Formats: sequence, C-alpha cells, structure tokens
Amino acid sequence: MQRTQIYFEEDMLEALKKKARKSGISLSAYIRSVLKKDLENQQTEPEKLDFSEFSGMWKERDITLEDIREKAWK
Repeated sequence: MQRTQIYFEEDMLEALKKKARKSGISLSAYIRSVLKKDLENQQTEPEKLDFSEFSGMWKERDITLEDIREKAWK
C-alpha cells in the first residue's frame, strides 16, 4: 500500500469523517472503499454515448446505399 496526501475542503472532510464514523471504519478505509466502488463501476458500465443530436441528419438527403459503396471504394 502506498501513502499519499490529499487536500479536502473543510466541509467535505467533515462529511467524510461523519460517514466513516457512521460506517465504523477509519477515514482512510472509508475513502479507499468509496474510490474502489467508483473504479469498479467504471469498469463494469460502458460509457453511454448520446447520439440524439445526430437523429435525422440524413433525412433530407437523397443518398442510396449504392452511392455510399461507390464512393467508399474509389
């Protein structure tokens, strides 16, 4: 395990200490558990992409699949 220093704003530090006391663990253990959960969630949940701004972008264009293939293979 490595040691590091982190600076917190006073109100955040007090909230973290309160949560740690409520959980019955040290402040360091609480911070590690929260960070571990966050990292695990990032690995299991793929990033959700928002394509809504592209909806209907080809609606008014007269392009066929054959046109696309023809241009792609030139």
